[in-house]
Amino acid sequence: MAKFLFVTDLDNTLVGDDQALAQLNESLQKNRQGYGTRIIYATGRSPDLYQELKEAKNLLDPDALVLSVGTEIYIDGSPNPDSTWSEQISSRWNRHKVVATTTQFP
Repeated sequence: MAKFLFVTDLDNTLVGDDQALAQLNESLQKNRQGYGTRIIYATGRSPDLYQELKEAKNLLDPDALVLSVGTEIYIDGSPNPDSTWSEQISSRWNRHKVVATTTQFP
């Protein structure tokens, strides 16, 4: 087997069938150790909601997390979002304009 990148959503994709998840975790862990497989979870969940799911479902520690609908990326278990991505995504963000526009709607 060759090294590969495993990227998946969580809710009703990776998580939803506990028995299948346990089998997949076992295979992924073996491939990670034997071939250097990397694991990335991508989800709309916030960091807190991800952590709750991780503990409840015994998810493997990923090599990277894409959380909060792609607005935050965490690499190699860092507790802080990747600063390069944070700068990139916020470079054209005008919070004042967004707030002013949304106040026009009930």
